[in-house]
Amino acid sequence: MAKPGWQGKCTRGVCRYFMSAKLVDIFTVHPRGREYRPERRKRARTHVHWPVLLLWDHGFNAIDTVTQNLSSSGFYCFSSTPVAPGALLHCSLKVPAYDPKGEQRTVTLECRVQVMRSEATLDGAYGIACHIEDYHLLAGGVLPA
Repeated sequence: MAKPGWQGKCTRGVCRYFMSAKLVDIFTVHPRGREYRPERRKRARTHVHWPVLLLWDHGFNAIDTVTQNLSSSGFYCFSSTPVAPGALLHCSLKVPAYDPKGEQRTVTLECRVQVMRSEATLDGAYGIACHIEDYHLLAGGVLPA
């Protein structure tokens, strides 16, 4: 059996193996023969569960949800409502803020996001991957949680 990334060519019982010119071929076969998808994300993800409000249609439609993971370029969350990939949304993300007095406080981060992926889950929800296009802190800064 050929090693991952190598392709065999057999002629009259003689097999020759050569390396694939396509890097995708090299990274899509697990050493034990199981296929897997290489990591596509450019930024490290942190598993945080922060409240996020997704708005579209000038605020007439909204989804109140919680992030599942977050990076400097986007986040992933679940919703009971499907959202079309490519949709541009506004969102309000509640980020925990440090308070030396020990009180629970948050900072609101307003973002413009683009839906990169929307996929149905087995429990009937929709997983929504959003890319942060632009953001700013809401005037007023730290608010009670």
